[in-house]
Amino acid sequence: MKEYVTLANALTSGSLVAGFFSVLLIFRGDYYLAAGLIALAAVFDILDGAAARRSENGDEAFGSNLDSLADMVSFGAAPALALYMSSLYVLPVVGVAACLVFFLCGAWRLARFSTCKNRLYFVGCPIPGAGVLVAVLAAVGAPPLFALPVALVLGILMIGTMPFPTLSGLRNREELSEVVEEYRQARNA
Repeated sequence: MKEYVTLANALTSGSLVAGFFSVLLIFRGDYYLAAGLIALAAVFDILDGAAARRSENGDEAFGSNLDSLADMVSFGAAPALALYMSSLYVLPVVGVAACLVFFLCGAWRLARFSTCKNRLYFVGCPIPGAGVLVAVLAAVGAPPLFALPVALVLGILMIGTMPFPTLSGLRNREELSEVVEEYRQARNA
């Protein structure tokens, strides 16, 4: 058990705790504070990635699995639930379907992320970004006919193949521009 106690895993656990408490707040109808906790989970997610890259100790598979579970709760389940409860409940069947699509696309995105790593870009929209955007829609009480297509588009972007730059990729713009050009050429072929 000692090998699992690392700074990266503690930060990942912080993300998971923030996601859990955001769900509790969603059930109380406090979408604004729930969105704040989802955003806090995103900060933990950035920090846990940085800590994991700098660390040589600990079980990498454990940390990777814990991170995916935390991401699924904090950026998949919590935002989808918040959007349904705050806005899409007025469209019972379609609203549930849109939130389920977002949630499932997030799961597929995380499964793909676990199998292909690239330091310059993500393949598809990262779930933390999509989850925070959906949480913001819930917090501001976005109209259902606006929130529904946005959630669906974000879901599609998560499972798509469009490159989204990582923080490292943003710092290395020359290499990243080559990646974008390769993507454009592949799309046009």
